[in-house]
Amino acid sequence: MPDARTIVDTLQGLDPLLELRRTGYVIRGVCEAETIAAHSFGVAVAAMLMVDCLREEGKAVDGERVLRMALLHDAPEAMTGDVPMPFKTDAHDEAEQRAAEALLPDAWLKLWAETEAGETLEARIVRAADKVQMMAKVLTYEQQRRGDMGDFWANPKNFRDAGLPIARAVYEEIYRRAGRPIPG
Repeated sequence: MPDARTIVDTLQGLDPLLELRRTGYVIRGVCEAETIAAHSFGVAVAAMLMVDCLREEGKAVDGERVLRMALLHDAPEAMTGDVPMPFKTDAHDEAEQRAAEALLPDAWLKLWAETEAGETLEARIVRAADKVQMMAKVLTYEQQRRGDMGDFWANPKNFRDAGLPIARAVYEEIYRRAGRPIPG
């Protein structure tokens, strides 16, 4: 059970997420790009919607666990900053692990590690929601003519459905609205 000190330490440690902009958008010319915290909120909403769909299909899903994972999935970036996928290295992954250990209470660290491993249904939902939210945001930025989003559409790594038909259906809708084919 966290104590008052842990609560304040965690809030202060994660505070930079409220202002750190998503680098992938910034380097593509998006002014006032979303923050990491805004992205995490969007991932939580996307994950919550997918949980509802999966439950309607009769799947047992721990929704609270999914939401906690979604809110924490980028927590280490409070210390490491947002490093876009093409620039991530093993050294960066190690730095994220150390940052997670420094920032998160033990129970949350376990959730973050579970998300990173991507093996449970709940973790797969969050990993799919991470990319679904990103591509929905790319669609929004492109519709608003706020930057060159071409790289995002062409990268097959941005189409990660984690074996979830609902995630695939969402990608198909995003790409349909963009008038683009899903990359190979």
